[in-house]
Amino acid sequence: MKYFKKNGYRISEMTLGTVQLGMNYGINNKDGKPSADTASEILKTAQKCGITSFDTAAAYGDSEEVLGEYFSRGGDRPAIVTKLHFECEDKSTLFDILAKKAKESAERLKLERLLFLMLHNEKYIKKYGSAVIDALLKLKKEGLAENIGASFSDKSELSALCDTDAFDCIQIPLNLFDNKELRDGTVKRIADCGVTVFVRSIYLQGLFFIDPEKLPEKLRKARAPLAEIRKTAEENGMSVARLALSFIRSFDGIGSIVLGSETPAQVAENAALFSEGIISESIGNRILEISENIDPLVNRPWEWKL
Repeated sequence: MKYFKKNGYRISEMTLGTVQLGMNYGINNKDGKPSADTASEILKTAQKCGITSFDTAAAYGDSEEVLGEYFSRGGDRPAIVTKLHFECEDKSTLFDILAKKAKESAERLKLERLLFLMLHNEKYIKKYGSAVIDALLKLKKEGLAENIGASFSDKSELSALCDTDAFDCIQIPLNLFDNKELRDGTVKRIADCGVTVFVRSIYLQGLFFIDPEKLPEKLRKARAPLAEIRKTAEENGMSVARLALSFIRSFDGIGSIVLGSETPAQVAENAALFSEGIISESIGNRILEISENIDPLVNRPWEWKL
């Protein structure tokens, strides 16, 4: 496991995604939210595997409370990424609303201040414009958060927003099907400007592990490219999980990759993949060929509504 330093924290190349600890999540999740004991075992296993970074959000059920309760027991302080979800009718009240939400997250996480605080998605920037960015900057200035940024689903405005120099961190989906920002150098350029890039959805919410013929009808256009992905993995003697992770790791600019796990065993399996080498250039080129003509809906899981 590789690490990098940020604000005195040692941040692992793998960030444990904890939405599953607070709610049912994922197209391939058959077991639902784990029990409190299982959640503790998941976090304990993560620590044993060298994972020091954890991703959560106020909108992830009681995930923040689960993390706060576990890490308040002592030990090394983890690097926690959390995200704000809010409503605001008057822009003049944005800072007060965000400050209240940030303090509530810190209280649930049992932290004096937040290391990474992001808007939950880009819709807040589209709705409130520079006012919400100014509010985030004020949160940082007043010491409520050390690093501010946003999590993106729609990445069409990603490059322009990061050019504002306001963000310290971002979180974006990238995977075997959705990788334009890797191919065109956007991720590396953003990282070179000092922005910490967290990558999520490398397994596309578990879609890559489903038998192509068993995909829902709404996702039928993913069947052929998914079959090609599975074929590529098999031909090269690796699992789909290793192929998906190694492909993302073969690009520069990525700080940490967010991977969720439903069981302690899955945590250990995911962490072990980081000891594997990256894929060859020829395999990478094959993946890029497969991903060229993916139906847009397939890369927009928030629109699946299955």
